[in-house]
Amino acid sequence: MKCNEISDKLSLYIDNELSPEEMQQVEDHLNSCENCQKVLDEYKNLISVLQNLPEEEPPEGYCKRLHEKLLMERSQKETKRTSKIKSFSRSKWLKYGSIAAALVLVLLVAGINNLGNMGLGMKAENESAYDMSSEQAPGQYFGGAAAPAVPMEEPAMPEEAEGMAYDDSYKYNRGEITYQSNDSIVTTSSTEQREMKIIKTGTIYAQTEDYDKFLSDLSMKVSSLGGFMESNNTQVYQVYNEEKLMYGNLKIRVPQESFYELVDYLENTLDVRRKNINETDVTKEYYEKDNKVKNLEIQEQHLRELFEEATTVEEMLLIENELRRIRTEIDALNLSLSDINDRAKMSTINLEVEEVMTPSLTIKTKDSLWDRSKAGFINTVNGIIRSVENLIVGIVSSSPILVPAVIICIIGFLKIRKYWKKRI
Repeated sequence: MKCNEISDKLSLYIDNELSPEEMQQVEDHLNSCENCQKVLDEYKNLISVLQNLPEEEPPEGYCKRLHEKLLMERSQKETKRTSKIKSFSRSKWLKYGSIAAALVLVLLVAGINNLGNMGLGMKAENESAYDMSSEQAPGQYFGGAAAPAVPMEEPAMPEEAEGMAYDDSYKYNRGEITYQSNDSIVTTSSTEQREMKIIKTGTIYAQTEDYDKFLSDLSMKVSSLGGFMESNNTQVYQVYNEEKLMYGNLKIRVPQESFYELVDYLENTLDVRRKNINETDVTKEYYEKDNKVKNLEIQEQHLRELFEEATTVEEMLLIENELRRIRTEIDALNLSLSDINDRAKMSTINLEVEEVMTPSLTIKTKDSLWDRSKAGFINTVNGIIRSVENLIVGIVSSSPILVPAVIICIIGFLKIRKYWKKRI
């Protein structure tokens, strides 16, 4: 339950006149709301003060005067009731008599029409065709010129408004607000020109290759347009090759006249993947609430006048409770009007930006036949050189063993040769 509903039920709560469920709801709300608890304490303090007031005797002759006044009012009511019954019976006979006269008149007109249709059928047809072509709604064109608008009659105010029950409703009456109370009808005219209230909102999802640079440029652009960045939620959503990719959720407020300029800037700066633009007309809602506030303020002023004229504590408490309810409703409506003004004056853009890496594509070309042959020849030559170098290194390194072995082999070869020569 809301605070205004609880405040309306506090007096019943104190008197234990609520149902068990409502009592429990009020107690739960009081345990969580300090303001309503303070209001309850004020009520209890006021009741305790009133209960402790000493009883006073009414002035001399008060009861007699009151009794006489009540008898007088009763007799007046009886008189009014009798006059109403007489007027009702009189109006009843007049109504039935007028109905009978109307029926007779209709029958006479129908008979005359039947006689006239026999000789004037063609004429009536032409006249009806002319009427159909000439009768147009106010404001339509007839023969190249605008037809004059027929002024509408103002509906008459009912004479029985004096006896109507209390109602804080309001109604439109050609630019006027009419409020009805027990005592009078208060009318206030709104002659000021109504300003259009359009709320513009946008939701954009886009990508960029340099998030930090874009954010810096966007801040300067928003400031130059007279706006501000209401919220900025930035986070790292991916790391690739030690490079951090950023993601941002931004809420931007700019004046209404600069809304589409900022949208164009974002489309030219970013790679927009999704865009949603809304324009909501809240003019009717705004001025309905504004008129209701004015109407409630009139009620408030009327109740304050009644509060000054109140003579009993019960009347004062009832009027004070109603004043509190009206003031709560006025504050809520003013808060809603302020919110509409703010959203209509400063448009909102919800922006989601995702940083992506710059694509890098490198195509490797194949070597030509000459390049491959050249590389093979060089590799072969280098292999031969490396083999010769390895042979020389091996011979030099093994010379201490190889030289004696070669000498022994030569001596042995010579002896064997000499031996074979002798045998031959």
